[in-house]
Amino acid sequence: MSELLQGEQGILSLALGGSIVGLLVLIVLIFMSSLSWAIIVLKWRQFRYVRQQNLAFQVLFRSGENLASVSNVAQEKCPRSPMALMFASAYVEVETTIRRLRNRQGLEHFATTMMPHLNTRLERTMEQCFNEQYTQIENRLNLLATISSAAPFVGLFGTVLGIIDSFQNIGTSGLTSLAAVAPGISEALIATAAGLLAAIPALIAYNLFRNQARSLGNDLRDFSRELSNRIEWILYEQFVMARK
Repeated sequence: MSELLQGEQGILSLALGGSIVGLLVLIVLIFMSSLSWAIIVLKWRQFRYVRQQNLAFQVLFRSGENLASVSNVAQEKCPRSPMALMFASAYVEVETTIRRLRNRQGLEHFATTMMPHLNTRLERTMEQCFNEQYTQIENRLNLLATISSAAPFVGLFGTVLGIIDSFQNIGTSGLTSLAAVAPGISEALIATAAGLLAAIPALIAYNLFRNQARSLGNDLRDFSRELSNRIEWILYEQFVMARK
């Protein structure tokens, strides 16, 4: 244990004892690592919350007797569910259509003019909502990708500068032994290690969250089809009742 603590103290002293440029590189890498971990925690909480909200809304949607009751309860129990938001957008369109359908004078106009274009309007409404929600789901993932790809190069940049500085010191002092070269190279390699420590968690988190985002996007697409089918059936029932 004491040897481990001494090793950690040695690495810390090498990092703090480096050049000003090397310290700046380490500060940048610490900032990148802190930012990536903050995003990781934030996205993990977001994905967990979205899945819980979507699950609650799916249960509500499939057990609800009508769209009105689903809309009222969804606003209270799962207001931030992407599925609930998509449902709310489509529900406004459906309500407008049903109000026109209940007007007997507008029945024939609806059947000949509005009905053929209703599915198109619903598809556009749900597609717009899907794009908005998927953008929120993928938000900040590009920062994780940037950190995972840039951090190793930032660390490599610090290492190269450190090695250049070490060779300049060797040329100035005239000492070429390993004991004279090793400390400077060790200081330089710390930047590479720090770059990898910043990049690896960001890369792993990006791949995991990217897969979860795709899964949520597929769930949202499947729900849009389910919602479209249910709306189409409800409108058909309303149309038949209005003709009686």
